[in-house]
Amino acid sequence: MNKLLNFIICIFIVQVSSAQIDLSTVLEGGVDDAELFLENYLEPMPAGFGYGLNGGWYNTAKTHKRFGFDISVISSVSFVPTSKEYFTFNNAEYTNIKLTDPSISTAKIPTLLGPLSGAGAENNRPLLKFTHSDGNDDISISAPPGLGLKEDIGYNVIPSATIQGGIGLFKHTDLKIRYIPEINTNDSEFSAFGLGIMHDIKRWLPFINKLPLDMSALIAWNNVKSKVSLNSDEERKQAVQFDTNSLTFQLVASKKLSIFTFYGGVGASSFISNVSLLGKYETDNKVYTDPIDLNFKSETLRSNLGLRIKLLLLTISADYAFQEYSTFTAGIGFSIR
Repeated sequence: MNKLLNFIICIFIVQVSSAQIDLSTVLEGGVDDAELFLENYLEPMPAGFGYGLNGGWYNTAKTHKRFGFDISVISSVSFVPTSKEYFTFNNAEYTNIKLTDPSISTAKIPTLLGPLSGAGAENNRPLLKFTHSDGNDDISISAPPGLGLKEDIGYNVIPSATIQGGIGLFKHTDLKIRYIPEINTNDSEFSAFGLGIMHDIKRWLPFINKLPLDMSALIAWNNVKSKVSLNSDEERKQAVQFDTNSLTFQLVASKKLSIFTFYGGVGASSFISNVSLLGKYETDNKVYTDPIDLNFKSETLRSNLGLRIKLLLLTISADYAFQEYSTFTAGIGFSIR
């Protein structure tokens, strides 16, 4: 299980750290322009990751008996919408970064989750001119490409993973906990923590309490912290740091038939993510320290459908969530009710 978890986390780290963008060049235009450009370029990554964290909180609406418990390893992939593969660069929104072609004022540029080749090939990407913030000289480069995941694996996806446990606090109410202790490698750090409460609401609803299914309400919060080094230079210590908080509220229903449980939910999903660029970055005229601090947030309606199979104590589940970044989630674990 640990190998699977580390594999999924590594995919995420590779997606972030392999972005083909020269950060020092972007900073030539000053911090304000650099933050706006990077916010547009990176936006699909924190959005997909934030929405993916809200998957897998439940695979049944039936709560545990007191001190009943379950534990699972859960992984999700969020699918990046086609509309998020590009963003529109508008000259009017920038001071020192401009399109070099004087005949156009706007252009489509790949995001981080956009194409690497094809429509995003270097000879087809627009040229951008980065003017020094003091007004001297300028640098012209092709707009950065995306990672090209769709070209490599057929899908644009953002992965996430966690370990989750649940316990019946008292009748009709479960406490859910997510926890990954801090994982440190030579160039990355990763940790996660989350809490959820699920309560059986069927018994409070007249008429509905006669239906042959289970119904509950869930509210859950999750925090993930990650830091990825961009190089091994001890003097500059360049790194990207992520801090993501996700929140979901769901009304859940399920029906058990033999070893199968069909489940689904409706509700809301949201996230807030901070992305910081740490370390020293040199331009031709200036040295920037910890120059970039980006904030992303969004919310969407969320519904999902799934299936759980229970074989003695073993549980295997999978579901698909319909939201801004649709998400597929799978889990494996065991449960004692």
